[in-house]
Amino acid sequence: MNIKLIKIAFLPFLLPLFLFGAGAEININNTDIIERTINFAIFVAILWYLLANKIKLALKDRQNKIAEQLDAVQNKLSKSRRKKEEALKDLEKSKQIADDIILNAKKESEIIVKNIENQCKNDIEIIKKNHKELLIFEQKKAKKAVINEILDELLIKNDIDLEKKDYINIITKKVA
Repeated sequence: MNIKLIKIAFLPFLLPLFLFGAGAEININNTDIIERTINFAIFVAILWYLLANKIKLALKDRQNKIAEQLDAVQNKLSKSRRKKEEALKDLEKSKQIADDIILNAKKESEIIVKNIENQCKNDIEIIKKNHKELLIFEQKKAKKAVINEILDELLIKNDIDLEKKDYINIITKKVA
């Protein structure tokens, strides 16, 4: 029970004791203190009889409300703990997934780099091959142009009598 309530309930019984201890001279024969004390005791007993159940109910209700609030707080606390544990589990899963993603990304980047290197090597080889073929083609083209020019020059002039051997020698010298 609440101590303040107990003090308030017993204060009327203790008040007369304080009055007797005050040092005032009271003649019990000339006063009606005994009757008043008995009346007061009866009054307190009647009040106690009428209000005791209500006071007990009020105290019990207060106790129940406090217990309900305590239960609600404990439920919230347990829910918070469960949510915290779930969040920690999710965090661990997320960390594991992140590690997996990083590992996969590294592997994929290595594969991509190797593929790009291989593709570049192939492209360089193709470019070299095409360059050689183009160079050979341009050389042949230049030889043909020189031969055609010499032949045109010789055929137009027709003033030189040459044999086949001579034509061949001239062409080879001009081309070389």
